[in-house]
Amino acid sequence: LQISIYLLNNKCLIEHLMFIPKYKHQYWRFISYMLLHSDLFHLTMNICLQLLIGVCLEIEQGHLRVAIVYMAGVVSGSLATLYLLPQLSLMGASAGVYGMLMSHLPHLIKNFHYLTYRYLRLTCMVILFLSDVCFTTYHAIANGNMNPRICVEAHIAGAINGFISGFLVYATSERQSMSSTCT
Repeated sequence: LQISIYLLNNKCLIEHLMFIPKYKHQYWRFISYMLLHSDLFHLTMNICLQLLIGVCLEIEQGHLRVAIVYMAGVVSGSLATLYLLPQLSLMGASAGVYGMLMSHLPHLIKNFHYLTYRYLRLTCMVILFLSDVCFTTYHAIANGNMNPRICVEAHIAGAINGFISGFLVYATSERQSMSSTCT
């Protein structure tokens, strides 16, 4: 859906889906902004991270649980933007991606002894997180965090929400169901 909407590149559609704080009474915008992306790099990064992070989680926790964590990250990103940066419009799935990324910690904590490649997973998660922090810092220094403007507040809100909701939503699984999945 995100790729299709990007390919449509319809200004009217973008205006109706983007999170714009002055239209906060249009409640769908708190979620629909995740379908929009500023450019091909933004879209590609979000899609790749959704696949990289989400596939293992969906196999081990189920589609519904991961969807709840993802959507909670998206909503918390728009709420953080609304209250912390009320002049800023928002697009992209990054808050949901951060929610999924940080929800790996509760998943690892709750199922550490049952998961295969647990140290590799933890290492990959740290590398992904640090890579994005370094990219965002570089972008802020080199470009003054403009073109595109990265909403760090939405990222942080999504990450915090993902960490908390991961503990609330994810299950502790039995040894046999976790040992042979997602290698």
